[in-house]
Amino acid sequence: MIRVAIVEDNEKCQRSIHKFLEKYGKEYGEEFDITSYYDGIDIADEYIPQYDIILLDIQMKVMSGMDAAGIIRKRDPNVMIIFITNMPQFAIQGYDVDAKGFLVKPVYYVPFAKVITKALQVIKSNKKEYLVVEVKSRISRIDISEILYMECEGHYIHINLKNDEVLTVLLPMKEMEEKLSGKPFVRCNHGVLVNLNHVQSVDKNIIRVGKHELLISRPKKKGFMEALTKHMGGMNS
Repeated sequence: MIRVAIVEDNEKCQRSIHKFLEKYGKEYGEEFDITSYYDGIDIADEYIPQYDIILLDIQMKVMSGMDAAGIIRKRDPNVMIIFITNMPQFAIQGYDVDAKGFLVKPVYYVPFAKVITKALQVIKSNKKEYLVVEVKSRISRIDISEILYMECEGHYIHINLKNDEVLTVLLPMKEMEEKLSGKPFVRCNHGVLVNLNHVQSVDKNIIRVGKHELLISRPKKKGFMEALTKHMGGMNS
């Protein structure tokens, strides 16, 4: 699933781009999750990284696409920004926000498809795996490789990240495990789910994960150690 934002104040142009994405998806077997905005401020205000591609009109009434891109880029170094403009000379400024291309109005399907193809090639070559959850009433994508461990407290789960940030989500631990199925996450006790990629050492009943020491419970120890041994063997093979 490729998450795309269309930021365009011209409704006709916005609908056209939406249809182009649907057409591209059918032709190339891609699945797009599309969100539309009508001004730069709508997406930039309280922006949380969650998109793979942002198709961004440069000239809008409240906040220009260029200003919005500057805010977005500070918060999200990975999203692919593609400008839409009827004045190509403005798109040159896109280098300042690491834009990956631009489309000239009126937008036609063939050049649109070429730009999207290039964007998808970059995305897939750098593809990270994300956990999509709701944080503070906003949908957020969390890079799975940045997660050290998760700890449940009542109906909440605290997600501990490498940068010492802790994100809290309202979700049962069982449902979180289902979201992470196939990923290297294993419970070391009833309430703690550990990313095996970040286990530094195991000493008796204590696991060291980053700067944290976590307890392995007796019922979980055998399964945890088997999973860790298997994971380490796979990493070294």
